[in-house]
Amino acid sequence: MDALPAEKRLELLELRRQREAAERDHRAQERERRRQSLHQWFNSLGILVGVIVAGSGLVATALTLRAGQQDLRTARDSLRTAQEGQVTDRYIRATEQLGSGKPEVRLSAIYALERVASDSPRDTGTILDVLASYARIHDPAPGAHDADLPAQCPPDLSAALTVISRLPRTAGALHPLNLREVRCPGISLLKADLRGSDLYGANLTAATLNQADLRKANLTAANLAAAELKGATFTGADLGAAELSSTYLDGADLAGVDMTGASLAGATLAGTNLTGANLSRANLTGIEGMTAQQIRKIAKTDRHTKFGPLPTGD
Repeated sequence: MDALPAEKRLELLELRRQREAAERDHRAQERERRRQSLHQWFNSLGILVGVIVAGSGLVATALTLRAGQQDLRTARDSLRTAQEGQVTDRYIRATEQLGSGKPEVRLSAIYALERVASDSPRDTGTILDVLASYARIHDPAPGAHDADLPAQCPPDLSAALTVISRLPRTAGALHPLNLREVRCPGISLLKADLRGSDLYGANLTAATLNQADLRKANLTAANLAAAELKGATFTGADLGAAELSSTYLDGADLAGVDMTGASLAGATLAGTNLTGANLSRANLTGIEGMTAQQIRKIAKTDRHTKFGPLPTGD
């Protein structure tokens, strides 16, 4: 170095400084690269930890939700079982009370059964059958002729028929009800739902059955004398040999109904639909609201169908 000229020595020193500076820069860049790499690693680790924590939280939430749903189902099932047990207990208690010797207890039992049916619609059909049986058994005057019946029904029998007529008739409660030969004169059953009921030989004289639904009901030989049946529907019903003397049938729908041998003497037929009704051998003397000509034009009559004024003395 000492033998070299000063210019060369300066040049070599400059190159040496530049090389040392370049090495320092390289070392600084390498340190920065390692720092950034380490920073990225920590960031990635943090993200991974966050994902794991979040995933664990989601899993825990899902497990908690599933457990909660299972607990809810269990609680719901337990509640349903308890409710069904209560309904059963109420039903048994009410049916037992129907056999009480006290009219007020029987009356309370009838309305209790109505509440049971409201709370448990699937039991409505059974309750209707129980009440229908009660109505058949509890005749107001066993052994007495119709003419000797009291003018009004006993409260418990009236209540049983009232509940029957107003309970919702769901699909499971639309089977025919056996009300054969039930006797309850003067009962009021406005808008009664008695679809498909078997009322063969029933005595409902002077009853109020306005707007009643009697579709497909069996009213053969039933006594509905002096009853109010305004706006009632009889589609598909059987009124053969029925007693309808002095009955109010204003606006009733009797289209296509079999009324063979029925007595409508003195009945009011204003606005009554008798289209296609079978009135063979029927007694229509003294009717009001329609003429014989109008009836013959729309209904089936024969030579035995009676028209004209009521016989003297009736």
